[in-house]
Amino acid sequence: MAFNSADPVIFLGVSAVTDTLGPNDMAPGYRTSYEGREYVLVYNNSDTSIQAGYGAVLQSGATQMSVTVSAVTSADVVVGVCRNATISGSQYGWLVTRGITPLELNASSGTVAAGDLVEIGANGDFQKVSNTTANLAPALGKFLEAGVSGASASAYISCF
Repeated sequence: MAFNSADPVIFLGVSAVTDTLGPNDMAPGYRTSYEGREYVLVYNNSDTSIQAGYGAVLQSGATQMSVTVSAVTSADVVVGVCRNATISGSQYGWLVTRGITPLELNASSGTVAAGDLVEIGANGDFQKVSNTTANLAPALGKFLEAGVSGASASAYISCF
């Protein structure tokens, strides 16, 4: 049986994406739990869509949980991962911040094994943590299954 939190009723479900928030909708930054995953409501403040399986980072200098996938590097800290529906530019939507979710793998990252640690790759995709000193981002989870470049693999994630 799925657990739904005892938070206030949300009228904008975790699969919903919208251009404008209604009077009963929560503000960006609001968090909720659904089916064992934690979500945060964000605003995609870029022209690039955030597709399912891709991570987003806070946009520099932005407010109210404005995020982007544009020019993301492996040194960025991930806010969450899009899971249910593509969040187009200038739209509000939900990102998974904690729980099991599929991740899109970087096209040039090689294979990942179950148990490898996860880091953000480029432009929102993911890869296993590299052992280089140039990598500044913290690991945000662990792959639960093996995967190949350009495909997807499930992982447990825990974002900030």
